[in-house]
Formats: sequence, C-alpha cells, structure tokens
Amino acid sequence: MKGNISLITRFFLFASGSTFELINKCPRFEVNKYASIGLTVLFTTFLSVLSSYFAFSLIFDSNFLAIPLSLLWGCIIFNLDRYIVSSMRMNESKWREFLKSTPRLLIAFLIAIVISKPLEIKMFDSEIETYLNKEKIELSYNVGKKYSSDLRLLDSKKLLLESDFQKQLSLRDKYYEEYKCECTGTCGTKVKGYGEECKSREKRYKLFLSELETNKLKKDSIIKLHSVEERKIKELVEKEILIINSNSYGLFDKIRALNSVDKFASIFILLIFIMVETAPLLTKLLSQKGPYDNLVLENELRFEMDYLK
Repeated sequence: MKGNISLITRFFLFASGSTFELINKCPRFEVNKYASIGLTVLFTTFLSVLSSYFAFSLIFDSNFLAIPLSLLWGCIIFNLDRYIVSSMRMNESKWREFLKSTPRLLIAFLIAIVISKPLEIKMFDSEIETYLNKEKIELSYNVGKKYSSDLRLLDSKKLLLESDFQKQLSLRDKYYEEYKCECTGTCGTKVKGYGEECKSREKRYKLFLSELETNKLKKDSIIKLHSVEERKIKELVEKEILIINSNSYGLFDKIRALNSVDKFASIFILLIFIMVETAPLLTKLLSQKGPYDNLVLENELRFEMDYLK
C-alpha cells in the first residue's frame, strides 16, 4: 500500500501525528480518517497564522516582524495540536477516554480563544474604529467638562471685578456732578463760587479719583492673573485632548472595544473556532477503535515487554 499513498496524503498523516510505518499497514479507510484529522490540524494552523499576523501587526506595526512571528506562532500551534491528537489512545470505554482527554480539550478551548480574537478584530474593524473614535470624542468632551467649572468661576470673578469697578466709575461721575453743580451754584448751597462746600466736594472728588486709580490697577492686576490662570487651564485642556486624539489603540484596547461592539457575534465566531480547534479530538473520540489504534497498542505492549525482559 506504500506506493498508493500520495505525498500530500503523507503530509496530512504527518500533521495528524500518526506513525507512517504503522498507518501504512492499515486499510484505506483508516488512512483517510487520519488524513482528514491532519487536514483539520492544518486548517487550525492556517487560521492561527492568519490570526497571529493581525495581532502582531497591531503590536509591532511592521511586516518585517509580524510575518516571521506569525509563522513561528503557527508552528507552535501546529506542533501542539499534533501532539494533542497523537497522544490520545482509544480504549474500549468512551467515557473513560473522554475523561482522559478533558485536559486536552481545555487546551484546545484556550487555543481557540487565543486565535479567534485577532480575526474577530479584523472582521469588525470598521465597527471597532467607529466605537473607539466615539470614545475619543467622549473623553475629549469629559476633559472640557472637567475644567469647565474652573473656567466659569474665573470668568465670574472677572465679571464681578468689572461690575464693581463700573459702580465705582458711576460714583466718580456722581461726585464730579455734585462738585461742579455746587461750584456753579445749581445745587447744594446754591451759592456760586469757590466756597468751602465747593472746596470740600472738590477734595472728595479728587481723593476718590486717587482711590479709583489704585483700585483700577488692583483690578487690572487681578484680572490679568485670572486670565493667565484661565489660559493655563485652556492649554491644559488642549494638551489632554491632543494626547487623547494622538493615542493609538493597541490589541487589548480593540479586544475591549470588540466586546462592547457586538458581544453575541463575537461569541458566535468564538464557538466556530472552538469547533474547528476541537474537531480533530472529537473525531478521534467519536470514532471507534480502529486498526491503527490496535497497532499502536500492540507496539507499546511489545516495547514494554522487551523493556521488562
């Protein structure tokens, strides 16, 4: 039968973890079964290479590193799947075999989760980008909102200072009118001329002018300080928003976004990968004990007997 097995079938048998010297003694249906298992292992390897390429592209942003690392990861998954399948031994009791294969199934589940996420991210790339852009806008809005109360407080302080100063200007005008009308004799004592009351009101007016000048300098100085503080806060807001907008999202950010975009679709895709990853194991578990398994058991027993002798 050796001549009847093609080179590509031999490769599939190698991927299934079967020993060619033993499988070559088996009927054709047994060869086909293990070739199918090997083909499933290769499908899983291909998906793992593709998935890891997307993942490493997000991490390194360079094909120079992403391609060899993804090929290395594919080799690791291939070797691990091949070992998991080849290490299973078919017994008469399906339940006992299932219990023994539980750790292998758990490993297969973990592999499926690892290789599915990058492909899910690629499939939902536009939705994830939209979600992350909305998140950036929301974060930028929250930054402005965080400092808005401080800016309003500074603005209200400046308006209050200006309002108080306007009141002082109105009082200055009042003192000036009282001073002038007293000197012209149109109000107050009704005595025209530079009398005592006129001098008193002039003195009050000029004294208030001096105070007003001092208050204006003080007001301008405080407003200037508030404006400087206000400018610093605005610069801080712009800086934080710039940092938010310039941040590039990595693999784990996109995984987080994926869970928020469409959790049910993500679970559905994960189940498909779990099905693909566990297919070789399930094929062996569901199939009856075949000629190859008998040959493996026979050779193991012969080796043990020879060793004991």
